[in-house]
Amino acid sequence: MENSFSELENLLGINFKDKDLLKKALTHSSYRIAHKEEKLEDNERLEFMGDAVLNLCISFLLYQKFPLDREGDLTKKRAYLVCKERLIKIAEKLALRNYILMGRRERALDLKSQLNIAGRSLEALLGALFLDQGLERTCSVVEKLFSSYLRRLKSTHSIVDYKTKLQEHLQKEKGIIPFYEVLKITGPSHKPKIKVAIKLGEQIIAQAIGKSKKEAENLAAKRALLILSQKKTEKEKPL
Repeated sequence: MENSFSELENLLGINFKDKDLLKKALTHSSYRIAHKEEKLEDNERLEFMGDAVLNLCISFLLYQKFPLDREGDLTKKRAYLVCKERLIKIAEKLALRNYILMGRRERALDLKSQLNIAGRSLEALLGALFLDQGLERTCSVVEKLFSSYLRRLKSTHSIVDYKTKLQEHLQKEKGIIPFYEVLKITGPSHKPKIKVAIKLGEQIIAQAIGKSKKEAENLAAKRALLILSQKKTEKEKPL
C-alpha cells in the first residue's frame, strides 16, 4: 500500500514528511473498525481540518483573482468550488478511491457511494497536507487541483481598462500623458479608502476613491474620459 501512496504523492507533486499522517488521511473509519488490532486512527478529524483549510485557500485564490468582486459575489464563487460535486469530480480525476483504506463492505459499495467517500477523503488529505507542510504549500496544491474550475469563473463586475483608454485619447488629442497622484489614504489598513487625482501638468482633471490604488486610478480615468467627452460636446454645439 505504501507504493500506492507514493503514486498518489507523485500525482499531486508532493512528498509527505510524515507518512503516517498521509496514511491516516486515507484511512476510512470502516477500515479502522475492521483492523482494531492495528490501533489505527481514521481520517474524520483530518476531514474536519481539511474542510476549513480548503475554504481558506479557495477564499484566498478568489480574493486575488477577482479584485472588484464584492463579498457576496466571492461567497457564491467559493460555494460553487467547494461543493460536494466538485470535490467528487476532483477525487474521481485523481482516482482517489483506489488509494483509500476501506472495510470490505465499503469496498463492495456502488461507485457513487465510493466516490462520496473519496470526496470527503480529499478534504482529509488537504488537512493532512496542511499539518505536514503548511498553508502556502497546501494552497498551491489546491490551486492546481481546482485550476480548471477557477478558469471558468468570470468576474461579476467586468473590468474596463479606462487608464489605457484615457492615455490613448490624450496622446491622440493633445500629445500628452496623464499623471496619477495619491491625495489621501483613510480607513483601516485591511480596508483602506484611497483617493487619487489625475493631473495634466498642474491641473487636476478628475478624482476618485477606491479600495486600492489600481481601482482608484481606473475610476478616476473613467471620470476624466466623461469630463473630456462633455467638454468636447459643448465646444461642438452650434452658437
